[in-house]
Amino acid sequence: MQAQEPVSILLTEKDGLPDKEIYNIIEDSKGFIWIAADKGLFRYDGKDFTNFSNPEKRGLSVFEPFEDHLGRVWCTNISGQFFYTENNKLITFVDLSKQLKGVLSNFLVTEKYLVVFSNYNVFFVEIETKVIEEKYASNIDKAVQIGAPLSFKNKIYFGDLKNIQSLSEKGDVKPLIPFYDLFIDKEGKYNSTRKSKLFALGTSLFVRHHGIDKKTIFKLNIENASYTTVKGLEPINDFGHKFFFENNGKLWVGTNKGVYVFAYLDSAFVLEKHFLKDHYITKILKDKDDNFWLATLNNGLVIMPNIFIEQLNVVNKDKDITTLGKIDESNVFYGDNSGDIVFYNIKNNTQQITDLPTNDKVTALHYNTKRNNYIISKTENSYILKSNKNPYSIPSTISNSKSIVSIPNQGNLFGDDNNVFLFDFDNSKKLKQLKLYKRVYTLFYSKNYKKTYIAYVDGIKTYDLKWNEENLDYSKQIYGTAFTETQNNLVWVSTFKDGIYAIKDNKVTQHITTENGLLSNRIEHIKADQNNLWIATDNGIQIYNFVTKTFKNLTKTDGVISYNISGIEVFEEKVVFSSDKGLFSIDKRKAFKDRQLPKVYFNLFEINEQSRAFKDNYTLNHQENNIKIGFNVNGYLFNQKGKYKYRLLGSNDQWSILEARNNTVKYNSLPAGNYTFEVQAFLEAEHEESNMLTLKFKVKSPFWKTWWFRLGILCLIFGSMFWYFKRSQKEKDKLRKKQIKQLEIDKELTNLKLENLRSQMNPHFVFNALNSIQEYIFTNQKRLAGDYLGKFADLMRIYLDQSKRGKITLAEEIDTLEKYLTLEKLRFEDTLSYQINIDENIDVDDIYIPTMLIQPYAENALKHGLLHKKTDRKLTISIQKKATDLIECIVEDNGVGRKKTKELLKNRIKTHKSFGLKATKSRLDLLNSNRKNKIGVAIEDLYEADTATGTRVVLTIPII
Repeated sequence: MQAQEPVSILLTEKDGLPDKEIYNIIEDSKGFIWIAADKGLFRYDGKDFTNFSNPEKRGLSVFEPFEDHLGRVWCTNISGQFFYTENNKLITFVDLSKQLKGVLSNFLVTEKYLVVFSNYNVFFVEIETKVIEEKYASNIDKAVQIGAPLSFKNKIYFGDLKNIQSLSEKGDVKPLIPFYDLFIDKEGKYNSTRKSKLFALGTSLFVRHHGIDKKTIFKLNIENASYTTVKGLEPINDFGHKFFFENNGKLWVGTNKGVYVFAYLDSAFVLEKHFLKDHYITKILKDKDDNFWLATLNNGLVIMPNIFIEQLNVVNKDKDITTLGKIDESNVFYGDNSGDIVFYNIKNNTQQITDLPTNDKVTALHYNTKRNNYIISKTENSYILKSNKNPYSIPSTISNSKSIVSIPNQGNLFGDDNNVFLFDFDNSKKLKQLKLYKRVYTLFYSKNYKKTYIAYVDGIKTYDLKWNEENLDYSKQIYGTAFTETQNNLVWVSTFKDGIYAIKDNKVTQHITTENGLLSNRIEHIKADQNNLWIATDNGIQIYNFVTKTFKNLTKTDGVISYNISGIEVFEEKVVFSSDKGLFSIDKRKAFKDRQLPKVYFNLFEINEQSRAFKDNYTLNHQENNIKIGFNVNGYLFNQKGKYKYRLLGSNDQWSILEARNNTVKYNSLPAGNYTFEVQAFLEAEHEESNMLTLKFKVKSPFWKTWWFRLGILCLIFGSMFWYFKRSQKEKDKLRKKQIKQLEIDKELTNLKLENLRSQMNPHFVFNALNSIQEYIFTNQKRLAGDYLGKFADLMRIYLDQSKRGKITLAEEIDTLEKYLTLEKLRFEDTLSYQINIDENIDVDDIYIPTMLIQPYAENALKHGLLHKKTDRKLTISIQKKATDLIECIVEDNGVGRKKTKELLKNRIKTHKSFGLKATKSRLDLLNSNRKNKIGVAIEDLYEADTATGTRVVLTIPII
């Protein structure tokens, strides 16, 4: 009973488990494993552990994980805080520290309430409002405590040792079965020290009461409010901690000394197994794939992939078992590489070691049923064993045999590295030698065909009882590793690399390979079992039904401890395998699970190393083209051996395969386009594939590669060409108009220059000048007449010269003014004085101004301001620099003013037209029309005590 236990895997901190002190585990509806441990709450997806915590949580440890109807996982801590998970975060729901007072409480969650069971009270907390209401309080002595609740047949039950109670959804408590009188001592006191423990098995409900001197199991009858005492759990009475778990009608009890398995027969429990004796078991979980998870208090997690694959606890289980033989339906014997021979009873799990004189490796063994002896071949020596007798040596010539078989009425056939020979132990002599210096792999005798099959290094030969050699009727050589024979008269041979062949009457009738369903074409061993064939490949163990031509597979993910199989022996209920890691057995009827295809899901989508929320479809900008996609199948065992195949339609239609334990794919710098990512999970050795998972996304083209942008560019090009053509035409038209306008302006300027010249050479001025010259001649003042005539001639020449130029220097303008005013001064007979003031900062030779600009204003001052004044006529012209590119000219007279002049002119009869200033103004307008900096003119009347004292003209002249 204690010599075999299910194959298990210990998952500890070295495997990434974040804590070895585990209080509870659950599997949620999505296949995640949730672990409540000393260091907190963790979620396990089969590959990675994710911690869930928040700043409000007091302490690290959490307890009692529970999944509600919305898929949220709840937990609690000793501080009385209750939490739930949502959107990958741990959220604080309520703090019941005042109500619970430091007591770790059991709880469950309904659609409307969080129901909390403390030592003495039951609290209902409404999910929506968080309103807290006490629904039940124990009214017995405080030594009595409320036990953990149990959901059974859609109802909630709990016990407080006084009663077994039922709890409704609304919080109504109904006593069902009284127990109070059973636990009253002689003094009338309640003698219980532990909480009651409810558990279910099938359709029956049980309770365990733990009093001071009574440890009793009761079977409850809720309908008639009765109970009966149940025996059989006495082996676990002394264990304080117990976790009850039902599996296929059996009661598993987790204790601090491992797991006890009980059957319930004839109203009593019967112990069947006890395993993991060195572990303190806190919780047992059976997941969706029928894997068992056992939480321990100090050793991490124990995983049992298949409880129907058991490792036999033989004395030398850590040794390499080299050969295995069957004695009868209860017993096997085997040899190992240290030379031991062990006899093992698979029904009562007893074993016996037989000491042999030498320690060299056991290479072959054979049980001769007719003579009831055991032939043992070792590397250097060989022996025969008989029941209850010491072994005796046999000739060294038959040592190091690879295979031994019995030939009816002839003897035993041996094959080694160099020979095949027949030996008769009754007569102690070698009868026949078949081959010399040819290596043998295995021998087989067919009872049906009465032939011997020998797998040599160069192929298979067959021999009849007279040892006539025959070849197989097949097109190529077959290199065998093992033989077996089935009831349908087929001899099966396994090979090193070509799968399995079926032989009938020396003809190959079937050839089975990986294309037919084999896990590998390299076969370690085969054994017939009625209509089935047990096959040990280097990728797993299979059973092949040659009637239905179907396979069932077992791999390391199911608990197979090794693929290096040295022997197979078939029994009624199980098959025993020998390997380099000891003996293990497989339950023929129960070990093969109903396979669930691995369910893959996406767990990561990154764009440019930034995580995004999951969607079915994405539209991305052209810069968002670095894509990383993650996916997973929940489950520890799949993630050890499972693989993923993937492809990205739109980039490459071919499937690629990731190595085991890799579950992310990254694409760098994807070009624009529509993509569909497809992924499937599969166990390569089992030819099983998951659902196809797809994710679609589109990487948009950069705007400069889009059709509308290219169309826009074409439109822009043609539009620009059209615009350029139109603009060129418009510019040409504008230039032509400008040229025409300029010609008009030039013509007008020429006319105005002529008018200015006419103004400067008006008849009145010329007449006065000639009169002055005539007067000098009549008065015989020849010198003055000549001088005046010379100045007049010079001035006329200057006017005529300047009339042809657009600009002159300021020095030339001042010289012209000097000549003009000199002549006018002579005409005014010394009643006129004038003064021309030049700013010393002005370089008159380096400054250009328009021609005929200042003189008209000086002439106007003489004609209209000073002419009407009889004496003390004064004219001042001041030129100063106002800015780097601007000068100011002030023409100021002390005449009668513009108002007086207008009055005088009204009374005069005009004898000629005055057009000097008018022509000058028109000319200024034309000059300013093409200038950024305009020539400015401001005329100011001067007054003194309301009496006109003259006129001031201010010219602002940009320097050319």
